[in-house]
Amino acid sequence: MSCLPLAVSAQSSSINTFSPYSYYGIGDIMAQGPSFSRAMGGVGLGFRSPIAINSLNPASYSAINRQTALFQVGLYGQNYYLRSQDTKSSYNTFNVSEIALQLPIAEGLGFTVGISPFSSVGYRITQSEEGSDVWEEIGYVHYLYSGSGGINSYRAGLGYAVTDWLSLGAEMIYYQGNITRNFQQTVVPVTGSGYYLGMSSDNQEHVSRVFADFGLQARLWKKNNRTLNLGISYSMGGRLNSRVSEVVMHGPYFSAVGYDKVVDRQYRSDFRLPDIFQGGLYYQAPKFSAGLDYSYGSWSVNGADDKFGVRYRNTHTVAAGIQFIPNPGDVRKVMNRWSYRLGARYDQYYMVIGGHNIDEAAVTFGVGIPLGTRGVNNVNVGFEFGTRGRAVAGLVRENYFKVSVGLSLFGDDYWFVKYKYD
Repeated sequence: MSCLPLAVSAQSSSINTFSPYSYYGIGDIMAQGPSFSRAMGGVGLGFRSPIAINSLNPASYSAINRQTALFQVGLYGQNYYLRSQDTKSSYNTFNVSEIALQLPIAEGLGFTVGISPFSSVGYRITQSEEGSDVWEEIGYVHYLYSGSGGINSYRAGLGYAVTDWLSLGAEMIYYQGNITRNFQQTVVPVTGSGYYLGMSSDNQEHVSRVFADFGLQARLWKKNNRTLNLGISYSMGGRLNSRVSEVVMHGPYFSAVGYDKVVDRQYRSDFRLPDIFQGGLYYQAPKFSAGLDYSYGSWSVNGADDKFGVRYRNTHTVAAGIQFIPNPGDVRKVMNRWSYRLGARYDQYYMVIGGHNIDEAAVTFGVGIPLGTRGVNNVNVGFEFGTRGRAVAGLVRENYFKVSVGLSLFGDDYWFVKYKYD
């Protein structure tokens, strides 16, 4: 639990994304789920394990053993390569992806607390006035748009095994964060006479809101050590109700007269989080596992912003992944106990910009490295290559490379056993 303040500091002090698309709405929606899931395309709604925390579905919390506890931490780095019709750019980010702790409450009842980033804003866009009349009569006019910040999700949930084949789960999610957006107009005269008005704006948005998630997992088939599970989850939507403070100032350039405030207001945002429905199948066996997930988000409840040419749309996401372990019980060759993972994902961005859909496609792969012969403590490493958008007028094509590293601990420790002999 002492790691949670460090995670909060990390989330608030660095940029988690670098994309001009995060200019709108609440920014980029960050990938959810543990590190081992990310290497399989992000699947896991039906995944159950007593030695791993599956934050994709709270019903999975019931799988924890009664005599142990689990701790999970994840980190990730991202490399962005952006290209428009006439410019190129690149940027690197690094941050915490998840910190979670899971404890058993009773037989078939597990409790989990955790923190992870939910959305992120990070962009820096420059533009210069190109009209010939401006160049000849005034000089250079520069515009700068910048933004940073994001929203974190703090969750506390319970999973309960109703029967040996059915589990239910629910968790409370507290969304909290700050988003800053700035605009600056600068005039650099070349004629040497007169003065000109510059302009700047500062927009501060503070989010503090509680929602809830609900989950179900049902075993559809079982034979020996092989199972087929169905996973379903629902994320509650509603008005985010964030507090926004906006200040716009302007004044003469190169003048001793200070800038004047032309706008100074505070208001509540009407932006809404969508209802999200998810479902998936997950096949588990000692050597081979595979999953297929689908997600639907009703983002169109936010309508459109005609001022910026943005329309919010309902989203569909499909993910698939597989895992292979050559020989889980091999004590002589450690690489035979490694988990080899591969996956793919297709995702729709929740906005239509300038009449263009922004779609994303990615392939993932990675390994799970067991610490010890039992394989209950693991280091999970994942890689993702993806692309989003198109390099057409007014849009940017983003190619990215992501690396995630996760650590799962304490799966083989007995925390809640009272020994008869010391």
